[in-house]
Amino acid sequence: MSSQSNSTVYLMVGVVAALALWGTYLAIGSYLGLAEGTRGYDIRRGLIVFGFMGGFLLFWGALLWNRKRRLRSDKDDDLV
Repeated sequence: MSSQSNSTVYLMVGVVAALALWGTYLAIGSYLGLAEGTRGYDIRRGLIVFGFMGGFLLFWGALLWNRKRRLRSDKDDDLV
């Protein structure tokens, strides 16, 4: 693995970790209900936010995995 691909992997892991932390922060904030006019401590709001962030990360990961698989098969086709 080249150093460029290593740095790309580290960057992607960092971005995913930052998004997961941000989603957790937003889910905790929505659970606590600190906004004016909301009832506090409603687990459903936190689960909705956390679920959508998890779904986004899974969708993004699936797209990246598909791209990597497609590029690998194109590379194998060029060698034949």
